[in-house]
Amino acid sequence: MTERELEAPEEVDAVGGAEAVGGADPVGGADTGTAVIEFIFASVVLLIPVIYLMLTLSQLQAASYATTSTAMSASRIAARDANPSEARAQEVAKMHFADFGLRDAPTSITYSCTGPCGQAGSLVTARVETKVILPGFPLLFGSAHAPHITLRANHTDVVAVGDQ
Repeated sequence: MTERELEAPEEVDAVGGAEAVGGADPVGGADTGTAVIEFIFASVVLLIPVIYLMLTLSQLQAASYATTSTAMSASRIAARDANPSEARAQEVAKMHFADFGLRDAPTSITYSCTGPCGQAGSLVTARVETKVILPGFPLLFGSAHAPHITLRANHTDVVAVGDQ
């Protein structure tokens, strides 16, 4: 036995466990009051990256939907018009991207045809490409040098028989 155990004998409570004399915590009460600090630290370390990830994924999903719907609309425009207007397709693209909350996303639309474009029965494919800038990075790097993710969508439509 150590000197400390000889000086302060333990008292036994009603359940049969040992309790230190004087009501002190036998486990060691030196960590009292730090739960709030630990909770705040864990919230900052874990919650902020999760929120950023959710913002990024929602923006990418919206851009994906807008790119796909733009490709469908652009191929339908080209299938019904022998000379598809690039300006008309860009206006439709702006409308789709605005519907999904992405106003200034750069888009490019290209067409390709199997057979003569505008001839009944030929296939018209519209390819849409857009660059989605990751949230927060334009503030750090400027909008010209900010990291981005490129999304692409293709859609093919058949030129109808009566559209010659």
